[in-house]
Amino acid sequence: MKKIISIILIGLQLLMVTVFADAVELTNLQKEDLYNLGIMTGDENGDLRLNDNITRAEAAKIICVAGNINLPSNTGEKIFADVADNHWAYPYIYAAKERKTINGDGNGNFNPENNVTNEEIVKMIVCLLGYGEMAEMQGGFPAGYTATASRIGITSNLNLKTKTPATRNDVAIMISNALDIPIMVEKSEGEDDNDNTVYVILDGKNGIPFSSIRGTRGMTWDTSLTNIDKLAQAFASQYPYKEGDTEKSFELYPDIIYSSGMEKTSEGIEYECPAIYDDRYAYDLVNTMSVMPAKLVVDDSSYEIQYAVFNSKVLVPYDIFKLVECDVSFNKETYIATISKNDTTLEIIPNIIGMRKNQAEGYWVPLEICARFVNDTLYLPLDAVAMEFGYVAEISSDNSVIILK
Repeated sequence: MKKIISIILIGLQLLMVTVFADAVELTNLQKEDLYNLGIMTGDENGDLRLNDNITRAEAAKIICVAGNINLPSNTGEKIFADVADNHWAYPYIYAAKERKTINGDGNGNFNPENNVTNEEIVKMIVCLLGYGEMAEMQGGFPAGYTATASRIGITSNLNLKTKTPATRNDVAIMISNALDIPIMVEKSEGEDDNDNTVYVILDGKNGIPFSSIRGTRGMTWDTSLTNIDKLAQAFASQYPYKEGDTEKSFELYPDIIYSSGMEKTSEGIEYECPAIYDDRYAYDLVNTMSVMPAKLVVDDSSYEIQYAVFNSKVLVPYDIFKLVECDVSFNKETYIATISKNDTTLEIIPNIIGMRKNQAEGYWVPLEICARFVNDTLYLPLDAVAMEFGYVAEISSDNSVIILK
């Protein structure tokens, strides 16, 4: 009997996206991200040539680098009749074929110098993320893959024409989108033809871990409540309240009611900190949050970003503050995000209702909303953080446009 294929779609409804008709350009943040990951670094002059097309050989390399796919040291066989083993892209094409993210034309050829079409690169990325089985269940190539790509967010905001060579701009946006989409994996496989094959989306919900292709670079975080609480305790206990902290905090945020009290780390160290931990109900709510696209306007420039909403407050990724010329960093060991500009330095960690301001001044700034991980990215309350650097955030009624000035 044919195996029964089951796909667990936990949380997939949160991945539904809207496709916009207007052309979208790769943002500076996306360019920097792709460059830092080595996925798209440009020519010898650093020019990404975003209006150019991409060959199928180049697409194979991009897929391998984006997915952090190991290249073979010794292939030992010819994979396509038209790809010589001394072709510059041979290792990438070989590795991508082994991972079943690419295939040939049915005649044993790969056509490496042909331009990759929109539907071909879409299929490659869908397969890279593990959603090939879902795409096949929806009709296969090309319609099933196109529908799956739209559903999970690969082609978010893009209007792609079929049977048309893909541009470097559009491929870069699709790869950028794909980096943080939860992958789908085969959970189990039966021992005979009568057993089920189960696929699970690693979306970080309902006890399932989160994993993305970005995470293969060591960028996935343990966002469990236990781990974040432990790190928050370690952070807070290093910086106890100083005399005058409360007065300074009230001066900055006169309308916020908060309390401080003695907390104790797992090692028994006592420290005083503002009511730093949200209750578990709030944590569960944040765990079900989804992100949505928005346009961020700073001075005369606009950027495509994502945002989340919790308790009517807008939260944004911590690194957007680079766009207002802040120095931004994230410590992978302590999970502390540091944002600084001029004489103001903020140290922020998830779950703490308060962020440490300038170390020299040594006091906490209480927040209404905690910083939180959403889809493996640290999101911060926009209004509060912007105010610390002298900016005011204006947000449209539908949250689609955010202006920092």
